[in-house]
Amino acid sequence: MTQIKLSSFLIKGLMGFLMAFICAQGAVAHDFEADGICYNINGDGNTVTVTYYGSSFVESMFYYSGNVYISPNVQYGGKSYNVTAIGNDAFQMCNMVTGISLPSSIVTIGNNAFKGCGITSFELPGSVTSLGNDILNGCKSLESISVDNQNTVFDSRFNCNAIIETSANKLIAGCKNTIIPNNVTEIGRYAFIGQDVKYIEIPNSVLTIGENAFSGCQLLDSICIPDATTFIGASAFYYCKAMKKLTIGKSVINIGQGAFSYCSGLQVVYARMPDPREINCDVNCFAYSSISDVTLYVPFGSRYIYETRDPWRNFSPILQYADVPGDVNDDGYTTAADVTEIYDFLLIGGNFTHYYRMDVNGDRSITAADITAIYDIMLGNH
Repeated sequence: MTQIKLSSFLIKGLMGFLMAFICAQGAVAHDFEADGICYNINGDGNTVTVTYYGSSFVESMFYYSGNVYISPNVQYGGKSYNVTAIGNDAFQMCNMVTGISLPSSIVTIGNNAFKGCGITSFELPGSVTSLGNDILNGCKSLESISVDNQNTVFDSRFNCNAIIETSANKLIAGCKNTIIPNNVTEIGRYAFIGQDVKYIEIPNSVLTIGENAFSGCQLLDSICIPDATTFIGASAFYYCKAMKKLTIGKSVINIGQGAFSYCSGLQVVYARMPDPREINCDVNCFAYSSISDVTLYVPFGSRYIYETRDPWRNFSPILQYADVPGDVNDDGYTTAADVTEIYDFLLIGGNFTHYYRMDVNGDRSITAADITAIYDIMLGNH
Protein backbone atom coordinates (compact mmCIF):
# COMPACT_ATOMS: atom_id res chain seq x y z
CA MET A 1 0.00 0.00 0.00
CA THR A 2 2.84 2.38 0.84
CA GLN A 3 4.45 1.72 -2.52
CA ILE A 4 1.22 2.54 -4.37
CA LYS A 5 0.86 5.82 -2.49
CA LEU A 6 4.46 6.71 -3.28
CA SER A 7 3.97 6.01 -7.00
CA SER A 8 0.83 8.12 -7.02
CA PHE A 9 2.70 10.91 -5.26
CA LEU A 10 5.51 10.79 -7.80
CA ILE A 11 3.10 10.86 -10.74
CA LYS A 12 1.26 13.85 -9.31
CA GLY A 13 4.59 15.52 -8.65
CA LEU A 14 5.77 15.01 -12.21
CA MET A 15 2.50 16.33 -13.61
CA GLY A 16 2.78 19.34 -11.36
CA PHE A 17 6.34 19.94 -12.48
CA LEU A 18 5.30 19.79 -16.14
CA MET A 19 2.47 22.25 -15.59
CA ALA A 20 4.75 24.54 -13.64
CA PHE A 21 7.29 24.37 -16.47
CA ILE A 22 4.67 25.30 -19.02
CA CYS A 23 3.30 28.14 -16.92
CA ALA A 24 6.79 29.40 -16.18
CA GLN A 25 7.43 29.98 -19.85
CA GLY A 26 5.85 33.39 -19.48
CA ALA A 27 3.94 35.33 -22.10
CA VAL A 28 3.07 33.85 -25.48
CA ALA A 29 6.11 34.26 -27.71
CA HIS A 30 4.61 33.83 -31.19
CA ASP A 31 3.74 37.09 -32.93
CA PHE A 32 0.17 36.21 -33.87
CA GLU A 33 -2.33 33.44 -34.51
CA ALA A 34 -4.60 33.01 -37.52
CA ASP A 35 -7.04 30.18 -38.20
CA GLY A 36 -5.52 28.10 -35.41
CA ILE A 37 -1.92 28.41 -36.66
CA CYS A 38 0.80 30.40 -34.85
CA TYR A 39 3.20 32.63 -36.78
CA ASN A 40 6.31 34.73 -36.31
CA ILE A 41 6.93 37.68 -38.59
CA ASN A 42 10.25 37.38 -40.44
CA GLY A 43 12.90 40.07 -40.61
CA ASP A 44 11.78 41.29 -44.04
CA GLY A 45 8.45 42.35 -42.55
CA ASN A 46 6.51 40.75 -45.41
CA THR A 47 6.74 37.01 -44.75
CA VAL A 48 6.01 34.75 -41.80
CA THR A 49 7.17 31.44 -40.35
CA VAL A 50 4.82 28.85 -38.87
CA THR A 51 5.84 28.20 -35.27
CA TYR A 52 4.73 26.44 -32.09
CA TYR A 53 2.24 27.86 -29.65
CA GLY A 54 3.75 29.93 -26.83
CA SER A 55 7.42 30.04 -25.94
CA SER A 56 8.21 26.30 -26.10
CA PHE A 57 7.14 23.41 -28.34
CA VAL A 58 6.04 21.65 -25.12
CA GLU A 59 3.07 24.00 -25.02
CA SER A 60 2.04 22.96 -28.54
CA MET A 61 1.85 19.24 -27.87
CA PHE A 62 -1.92 19.47 -27.35
CA TYR A 63 -2.51 22.76 -29.19
CA TYR A 64 -2.33 21.37 -32.73
CA SER A 65 -4.44 18.34 -33.66
CA GLY A 66 -6.23 16.64 -36.55
CA ASN A 67 -5.59 17.64 -40.16
CA VAL A 68 -3.61 20.87 -40.18
CA TYR A 69 -4.02 23.13 -43.22
CA ILE A 70 -1.51 25.94 -43.72
CA SER A 71 -2.51 28.77 -46.03
CA PRO A 72 0.00 30.33 -48.47
CA ASN A 73 -0.78 33.77 -47.03
CA VAL A 74 -2.38 35.17 -43.89
CA GLN A 75 -3.85 38.47 -42.75
CA TYR A 76 -2.81 40.22 -39.57
CA GLY A 77 -3.22 43.83 -38.46
CA GLY A 78 -4.62 44.82 -41.82
CA LYS A 79 -1.59 43.41 -43.68
CA SER A 80 -1.14 40.31 -45.82
CA TYR A 81 1.89 38.06 -45.23
CA ASN A 82 3.28 35.24 -47.38
CA VAL A 83 3.93 32.01 -45.47
CA THR A 84 7.45 30.93 -46.46
CA ALA A 85 8.76 28.66 -43.71
CA ILE A 86 7.96 26.01 -41.12
CA GLY A 87 10.09 26.85 -38.11
CA ASN A 88 12.24 24.65 -35.89
CA ASP A 89 10.12 22.39 -33.64
CA ALA A 90 6.89 23.87 -35.03
CA PHE A 91 4.87 20.65 -34.67
CA GLN A 92 7.31 18.59 -32.62
CA MET A 93 5.62 15.86 -30.54
CA CYS A 94 2.16 16.84 -31.75
CA ASN A 95 1.07 13.21 -31.96
CA MET A 96 -2.58 14.24 -32.32
CA VAL A 97 -1.76 15.86 -35.67
CA THR A 98 -2.82 13.27 -38.26
CA GLY A 99 -2.28 15.27 -41.43
CA ILE A 100 -0.29 18.27 -42.71
CA SER A 101 -1.10 20.25 -45.85
CA LEU A 102 1.75 22.56 -46.90
CA PRO A 103 1.31 25.38 -49.43
CA SER A 104 3.55 25.92 -52.45
CA SER A 105 4.83 29.12 -50.84
CA ILE A 106 6.98 27.21 -48.31
CA VAL A 107 10.72 27.47 -49.02
CA THR A 108 12.28 26.28 -45.75
CA ILE A 109 11.42 23.60 -43.21
CA GLY A 110 13.37 23.74 -39.95
CA ASN A 111 14.85 21.15 -37.61
CA ASN A 112 12.44 18.74 -35.90
CA ALA A 113 9.53 20.43 -37.67
CA PHE A 114 7.20 17.38 -37.62
CA LYS A 115 9.11 15.17 -35.20
CA GLY A 116 6.82 12.75 -33.39
CA CYS A 117 3.66 13.74 -35.27
CA GLY A 118 0.88 11.23 -35.93
CA ILE A 119 0.78 11.91 -39.67
CA THR A 120 0.24 9.01 -42.08
CA SER A 121 1.46 10.76 -45.23
CA PHE A 122 3.73 13.64 -46.11
CA GLU A 123 4.07 15.60 -49.36
CA LEU A 124 6.93 18.03 -49.88
CA PRO A 125 5.95 21.01 -52.04
CA GLY A 126 7.93 21.90 -55.16
CA SER A 127 8.89 25.24 -53.63
CA VAL A 128 10.96 23.80 -50.74
CA THR A 129 14.71 24.22 -51.20
CA SER A 130 15.97 23.77 -47.63
CA LEU A 131 15.26 21.03 -45.10
CA GLY A 132 16.46 20.88 -41.50
CA ASN A 133 17.55 17.80 -39.61
CA ASP A 134 15.23 15.21 -38.15
CA ILE A 135 12.06 16.61 -39.71
CA LEU A 136 10.12 13.30 -39.65
CA ASN A 137 11.83 11.59 -36.73
CA GLY A 138 9.54 9.26 -34.81
CA CYS A 139 6.51 9.62 -37.08
CA LYS A 140 5.65 5.96 -36.52
CA SER A 141 2.33 6.14 -38.37
CA LEU A 142 3.96 7.52 -41.51
CA GLU A 143 3.24 5.26 -44.50
CA SER A 144 3.93 7.39 -47.56
CA ILE A 145 6.25 10.22 -48.56
CA SER A 146 6.21 12.10 -51.84
CA VAL A 147 7.90 15.12 -53.39
CA ASP A 148 6.20 17.38 -55.90
CA ASN A 149 7.57 16.81 -59.41
CA GLN A 150 8.31 20.53 -59.74
CA ASN A 151 10.89 20.44 -56.95
CA THR A 152 14.42 20.90 -58.36
CA VAL A 153 16.31 20.19 -55.12
CA PHE A 154 14.58 17.10 -53.72
CA ASP A 155 12.78 14.13 -55.26
CA SER A 156 11.04 10.85 -54.45
CA ARG A 157 12.20 8.99 -57.56
CA PHE A 158 10.46 5.77 -58.59
CA ASN A 159 7.75 6.41 -55.98
CA CYS A 160 10.24 5.28 -53.35
CA ASN A 161 8.38 6.79 -50.35
CA ALA A 162 11.38 8.87 -49.33
CA ILE A 163 12.91 12.32 -49.73
CA ILE A 164 16.15 12.30 -51.71
CA GLU A 165 18.54 15.20 -52.17
CA THR A 166 18.72 15.07 -55.96
CA SER A 167 22.22 16.39 -56.68
CA ALA A 168 23.88 14.20 -54.02
CA ASN A 169 21.72 11.08 -54.46
CA LYS A 170 21.34 11.23 -50.70
CA LEU A 171 18.26 9.81 -48.98
CA ILE A 172 17.44 12.18 -46.13
CA ALA A 173 14.03 11.01 -44.88
CA GLY A 174 12.23 7.68 -45.15
CA CYS A 175 9.37 5.70 -43.62
CA LYS A 176 8.35 2.09 -43.03
CA ASN A 177 7.34 1.62 -46.69
CA THR A 178 10.46 3.13 -48.26
CA ILE A 179 12.19 1.26 -51.09
CA ILE A 180 15.70 2.65 -51.42
CA PRO A 181 16.43 3.26 -55.14
CA ASN A 182 19.55 1.59 -56.53
CA ASN A 183 21.14 4.93 -57.47
CA VAL A 184 21.18 6.33 -53.93
CA THR A 185 24.77 6.61 -52.70
CA GLU A 186 24.18 7.84 -49.16
CA ILE A 187 21.63 7.29 -46.42
CA GLY A 188 21.71 10.50 -44.45
CA ARG A 189 21.89 11.01 -40.71
CA TYR A 190 18.56 10.45 -38.94
CA ALA A 191 16.96 9.30 -42.23
CA PHE A 192 14.87 6.51 -40.67
CA ILE A 193 15.28 7.28 -36.98
CA GLY A 194 12.38 6.04 -34.89
CA GLN A 195 10.43 4.61 -37.85
CA ASP A 196 8.55 1.30 -37.67
CA VAL A 197 10.68 -0.29 -40.38
CA LYS A 198 10.44 -4.10 -40.32
CA TYR A 199 12.52 -4.89 -43.42
CA ILE A 200 14.52 -2.79 -45.83
CA GLU A 201 16.99 -3.64 -48.57
CA ILE A 202 20.05 -1.42 -48.88
CA PRO A 203 21.21 -1.47 -52.52
CA ASN A 204 24.85 -1.93 -53.47
CA SER A 205 25.01 1.68 -54.66
CA VAL A 206 25.04 2.93 -51.04
CA LEU A 207 28.54 3.95 -49.96
CA THR A 208 27.72 5.75 -46.71
CA ILE A 209 25.24 5.15 -43.90
CA GLY A 210 25.05 8.27 -41.72
CA GLU A 211 24.92 8.54 -37.95
CA ASN A 212 21.63 7.49 -36.35
CA ALA A 213 20.30 6.59 -39.81
CA PHE A 214 18.26 3.65 -38.49
CA SER A 215 18.52 4.40 -34.78
CA GLY A 216 15.48 3.29 -32.79
CA CYS A 217 13.99 1.16 -35.58
CA GLN A 218 12.77 -1.33 -33.00
CA LEU A 219 10.96 -3.63 -35.45
CA LEU A 220 13.88 -4.10 -37.86
CA ASP A 221 14.42 -7.86 -38.08
CA SER A 222 17.65 -8.06 -40.08
CA ILE A 223 19.95 -5.89 -42.15
CA CYS A 224 22.46 -6.59 -44.90
CA ILE A 225 25.02 -3.84 -45.44
CA PRO A 226 26.20 -4.27 -49.03
CA ASP A 227 29.76 -4.85 -50.19
CA ALA A 228 30.03 -1.36 -51.72
CA THR A 229 29.43 0.42 -48.39
CA THR A 230 32.56 1.84 -46.77
CA PHE A 231 31.25 4.02 -43.92
CA ILE A 232 28.82 3.27 -41.08
CA GLY A 233 28.23 6.27 -38.83
CA ALA A 234 27.92 6.48 -35.06
CA SER A 235 24.71 4.95 -33.64
CA ALA A 236 23.59 4.07 -37.17
CA PHE A 237 21.62 1.04 -35.90
CA TYR A 238 21.43 1.97 -32.23
CA TYR A 239 18.63 0.23 -30.27
CA CYS A 240 17.41 -1.93 -33.14
CA LYS A 241 16.48 -4.43 -30.47
CA ALA A 242 14.58 -6.86 -32.74
CA MET A 243 17.47 -7.31 -35.18
CA LYS A 244 18.56 -10.94 -35.18
CA LYS A 245 20.86 -11.13 -38.19
CA LEU A 246 23.45 -8.59 -39.35
CA THR A 247 25.68 -8.78 -42.43
CA ILE A 248 28.51 -6.25 -42.83
CA GLY A 249 29.89 -5.90 -46.35
CA LYS A 250 33.48 -6.57 -47.29
CA SER A 251 34.40 -2.94 -48.14
CA VAL A 252 33.50 -1.36 -44.78
CA ILE A 253 36.48 0.55 -43.38
CA ASN A 254 34.75 2.68 -40.71
CA ILE A 255 32.26 1.67 -38.02
CA GLY A 256 31.32 4.52 -35.68
CA GLN A 257 30.77 4.59 -31.95
CA GLY A 258 27.70 2.66 -30.83
CA ALA A 259 26.79 1.78 -34.41
CA PHE A 260 25.17 -1.49 -33.29
CA SER A 261 24.80 -0.86 -29.57
CA TYR A 262 21.74 -2.03 -27.64
CA CYS A 263 20.86 -4.51 -30.41
CA SER A 264 19.87 -7.02 -27.75
CA GLY A 265 18.20 -9.46 -30.15
CA LEU A 266 21.32 -10.20 -32.19
CA GLN A 267 21.94 -13.88 -32.83
CA VAL A 268 24.37 -13.96 -35.73
CA VAL A 269 26.73 -11.49 -37.44
CA TYR A 270 28.42 -12.03 -40.79
CA ALA A 271 31.53 -9.84 -41.04
CA ARG A 272 32.68 -10.03 -44.65
CA MET A 273 35.68 -7.70 -44.19
CA PRO A 274 38.84 -9.70 -44.99
CA ASP A 275 41.11 -8.04 -42.43
CA PRO A 276 39.73 -6.29 -39.30
CA ARG A 277 43.10 -4.57 -38.81
CA GLU A 278 42.22 -2.33 -41.77
CA ILE A 279 38.94 -1.15 -40.22
CA ASN A 280 38.56 1.98 -38.12
CA CYS A 281 36.15 0.29 -35.75
CA ASP A 282 35.07 1.83 -32.45
CA VAL A 283 35.55 -0.72 -29.65
CA ASN A 284 32.08 0.14 -28.31
CA CYS A 285 30.23 -0.29 -31.59
CA PHE A 286 28.44 -3.39 -30.20
CA ALA A 287 28.04 -2.11 -26.63
CA TYR A 288 25.20 -3.71 -24.64
CA SER A 289 24.39 -6.14 -27.46
CA SER A 290 25.47 -9.26 -25.50
CA ILE A 291 27.90 -10.31 -28.22
CA SER A 292 29.49 -12.94 -25.97
CA ASP A 293 26.45 -15.02 -26.92
CA VAL A 294 26.38 -14.01 -30.61
CA THR A 295 27.87 -16.15 -33.40
CA LEU A 296 30.33 -14.30 -35.62
CA TYR A 297 31.08 -15.63 -39.10
CA VAL A 298 34.28 -14.31 -40.71
CA PRO A 299 35.97 -14.95 -44.08
CA PHE A 300 37.86 -18.19 -44.43
CA GLY A 301 41.41 -17.84 -43.15
CA SER A 302 40.80 -14.68 -41.09
CA ARG A 303 39.51 -16.12 -37.82
CA TYR A 304 42.81 -15.85 -35.97
CA ILE A 305 42.97 -12.13 -36.81
CA TYR A 306 39.41 -11.47 -35.61
CA GLU A 307 40.17 -13.37 -32.41
CA THR A 308 42.82 -10.79 -31.49
CA ARG A 309 40.95 -7.59 -32.35
CA ASP A 310 38.36 -5.60 -30.41
CA PRO A 311 35.43 -5.74 -30.48
CA TRP A 312 35.39 -8.90 -32.64
CA ARG A 313 37.26 -11.10 -30.17
CA ASN A 314 34.36 -10.73 -27.73
CA PHE A 315 31.97 -12.68 -29.97
CA SER A 316 31.43 -16.36 -29.22
CA PRO A 317 31.71 -18.53 -31.13
CA ILE A 318 33.76 -17.19 -34.04
CA LEU A 319 33.37 -19.37 -37.11
CA GLN A 320 34.73 -19.20 -40.64
CA TYR A 321 32.80 -19.23 -43.90
CA ALA A 322 33.80 -19.27 -47.56
CA ASP A 323 31.63 -18.14 -50.43
CA VAL A 324 33.55 -20.66 -52.55
CA PRO A 325 35.79 -23.01 -50.49
CA GLY A 326 39.40 -22.90 -51.66
CA ASP A 327 38.87 -19.78 -53.80
CA VAL A 328 42.11 -18.11 -52.74
CA ASN A 329 42.31 -15.54 -55.54
CA ASP A 330 38.67 -14.53 -55.10
CA ASP A 331 37.67 -15.11 -58.71
CA GLY A 332 34.63 -17.19 -57.79
CA TYR A 333 36.16 -20.57 -58.67
CA THR A 334 38.47 -23.14 -57.13
CA THR A 335 41.14 -23.99 -59.72
CA ALA A 336 44.87 -24.55 -60.17
CA ALA A 337 45.24 -20.77 -60.11
CA ASP A 338 44.46 -20.87 -56.39
CA VAL A 339 47.22 -23.43 -55.88
CA THR A 340 49.62 -21.09 -57.70
CA GLU A 341 48.70 -18.25 -55.31
CA ILE A 342 49.76 -20.29 -52.29
CA TYR A 343 52.82 -21.75 -54.06
CA ASP A 344 54.08 -18.28 -54.98
CA PHE A 345 53.54 -17.09 -51.42
CA LEU A 346 55.50 -20.00 -49.96
CA LEU A 347 58.26 -19.58 -52.54
CA ILE A 348 58.54 -15.80 -52.63
CA GLY A 349 56.90 -14.65 -49.39
CA GLY A 350 55.78 -11.07 -48.86
CA ASN A 351 52.41 -9.36 -48.48
CA PHE A 352 50.03 -10.92 -50.97
CA THR A 353 46.62 -9.41 -51.69
CA HIS A 354 44.77 -12.64 -50.89
CA TYR A 355 46.86 -13.64 -47.89
CA TYR A 356 43.86 -13.91 -45.58
CA ARG A 357 42.24 -16.55 -47.86
CA MET A 358 45.28 -18.86 -48.05
CA ASP A 359 44.62 -20.73 -44.80
CA VAL A 360 42.32 -23.13 -46.61
CA ASN A 361 42.44 -25.93 -44.04
CA GLY A 362 41.85 -23.55 -41.13
CA ASP A 363 44.91 -24.50 -39.07
CA ARG A 364 46.00 -20.81 -38.76
CA SER A 365 49.13 -21.31 -40.85
CA ILE A 366 49.94 -21.27 -44.56
CA THR A 367 51.75 -24.42 -45.65
CA ALA A 368 51.73 -27.08 -48.33
CA ALA A 369 48.80 -28.61 -46.45
CA ASP A 370 46.64 -25.79 -47.79
CA ILE A 371 47.59 -26.76 -51.34
CA THR A 372 46.55 -30.32 -50.56
CA ALA A 373 43.25 -28.96 -49.17
CA ILE A 374 42.57 -27.17 -52.47
CA TYR A 375 43.18 -30.34 -54.47
CA ASP A 376 40.79 -32.20 -52.15
CA ILE A 377 38.14 -29.54 -52.80
CA MET A 378 38.69 -29.77 -56.56
CA LEU A 379 38.39 -33.56 -56.39
CA GLY A 380 35.30 -33.39 -54.20
CA ASN A 381 37.01 -34.98 -51.21
CA HIS A 382 36.33 -32.19 -48.70
